[in-house]
Amino acid sequence: MNSVELFKKGSFFKAIITRVEPTLEAAFVDFGAERQGFLPLKNIEGYDKELHKEGSFLIVSIEMPENGQKGAAVKAHKTVPNGITVHELELSYQEKKSTISTAIFFASAIILFGAIVYMNT
Repeated sequence: MNSVELFKKGSFFKAIITRVEPTLEAAFVDFGAERQGFLPLKNIEGYDKELHKEGSFLIVSIEMPENGQKGAAVKAHKTVPNGITVHELELSYQEKKSTISTAIFFASAIILFGAIVYMNT
């Protein structure tokens, strides 16, 4: 299945909120497409600003596919209709970024700890 077939209207994905923009009353979500999806807060079933914040996972469906430089318009769902496949793509950009940042942090901490131990011996 190519990306054109996968990222079409009505497809469902597991997504992560990467940014909430209160002035736009919208969130941006990473669901594995080339561009992040645009999610109006009113399109989140049962929206709760304490629950739906950066780093939260949700199930989204594409309402309008990517168009030019604009990401897809998506809608979040509490439940998925029977018989619908929810796509969960491999590590997306945000997850890769987080994983790399974590690895760099721990590597730096180990090097710093080693240097302190070496200096004190």
